[in-house]
Amino acid sequence: MFALALGCGDVAGSEPAECPEATAGGEEGTADELSELMAEVIAPRICAQVTNAFIGMPGEEGHEGAEGGIDPAVGRWWIRRCTARVEEGRLSVSFGGPGWTWLDRESTGFRVRQYLRFEADAAFSASLHVGYDARTRIATVWLRPAPGVTAEVRPTGLVQAEATGIFSAMLGGILDLTGNSASQRAQAQAAEEGSQRLAAKLQEGFTVTFELDTEQLDFMLGALPRGVVPQRPFQPDGVPWLVNERSAVWPGGVDVIGPIAADAGGVTVDLELEEGDGAHVRRVCAEDMHRWLDAAWNGQQQGPPRGDLLVELRGTHAPRAVQVPERSCTDLLVITPMPESTQPAMLRYRVVSDQTRAEAVAEAAAQAGQANHATPTVGTNGASPTAGGQPTSTGLPRAFRIEIRSLSVSAQNADGDGWDMFGGEPDPYVVVLSIADGQELHRTEAQDDRREVTLGRWLPGAVSIDAFPIRFVVYDEDVAGDEVVGSADLEASQLTGSDREITLDVRSQGERPRRTGAIRIRLQPQR
Repeated sequence: MFALALGCGDVAGSEPAECPEATAGGEEGTADELSELMAEVIAPRICAQVTNAFIGMPGEEGHEGAEGGIDPAVGRWWIRRCTARVEEGRLSVSFGGPGWTWLDRESTGFRVRQYLRFEADAAFSASLHVGYDARTRIATVWLRPAPGVTAEVRPTGLVQAEATGIFSAMLGGILDLTGNSASQRAQAQAAEEGSQRLAAKLQEGFTVTFELDTEQLDFMLGALPRGVVPQRPFQPDGVPWLVNERSAVWPGGVDVIGPIAADAGGVTVDLELEEGDGAHVRRVCAEDMHRWLDAAWNGQQQGPPRGDLLVELRGTHAPRAVQVPERSCTDLLVITPMPESTQPAMLRYRVVSDQTRAEAVAEAAAQAGQANHATPTVGTNGASPTAGGQPTSTGLPRAFRIEIRSLSVSAQNADGDGWDMFGGEPDPYVVVLSIADGQELHRTEAQDDRREVTLGRWLPGAVSIDAFPIRFVVYDEDVAGDEVVGSADLEASQLTGSDREITLDVRSQGERPRRTGAIRIRLQPQR
């Protein structure tokens, strides 16, 4: 696959490659021989990847195509059985396991609104096809099932159908007398419709994408066009992620994300509660979670799964970044609404390897150059940074909250040109880095066609004084590639023991940096 994914350019020991066409593999992907080769390669590996994975169950209403990647999961399918083999050049796969999903249905005067536990099995035979789009530098693998996908969903928990009116209540009583209750009918309907929907979704096939520029691998159900990747709740920022999803969890429910392999090392989880009364996010060793689920399936009353509480989310639209140190077991992330919750918790989350993020941050810092060290940034108080970025006085708090209040960008870049190829305004966003730790602390969303931006965005959590100096790198988002507007450093010597606002000059890169904007921040010491 990697050989197929090479773009146009020079190859050592050969003539420069020519690119007469923007895509490779034809409209239907690769030839039959390569499809068979891909099946042989993937078959021994696919079960190792999906066994004990928790696959998100989509809601009844969602987006089509790439936009389906932003829809929340409303339950999980725990894959515990899997077989894969090659038959007549096709990949033949069967898998199954227990799961749960949220049902909210009303029909003929009865309503079902609950989590449904189920056991499901599915099987299909698929051909594999590979394509490459040189314009977007995206490689695509399609799994196209042959007709005849089979799926069976068997509800294993009680389905309770409640009457919504006087007539339906009377009808429910009559059904009970005949030994055919509304709840039994609802359970049978759930089994039939669930089996049909699962088979129909699997029949759509699968798409695997790989972006050469970011090395981001992604996967989703359904067929995407060549050169198109799934949309995700957290927009691309150049750092490959391990998980990037959205969940909706109703009171009394649980959501499980993962597994996150032990060899992934330390990771950072970016989270944001978008709706609801709040949620707890824990990390639980996979074996412990498996035992907890088995007990729940056997009807044992239990509290929340045992594990380390990573974060308690209460306020909506307050992004958080939580570092999760490495440990020996395979981790799962477990989401539960607050015990007192009356509304479902909707949240988005992204898991990124700390090592991968550090490498990306180091590259961004290198691009920003040494301009700020050669020409020290001066705040509105006129204080100059001191060597090493250490505070000039004693008794300072050991941590500070930082708010990015506003941003302004000059009308022209350092070369005197406009920011947009067609004369438009810049689309600025800010990336906040700890120079001392080599870590990204926060980034704002791009603002379309704006030179003056009011942000009012607090960095998630307090920033330790040991993390200073802090660098604010301003970018102009562009389809052709984001451009560095400039950067500004906040040194520890500019900190005081009281609330204050500071304006920092944003300066361009290069030997002769120019002022290309200003960023206004607020500092709030944490005592």
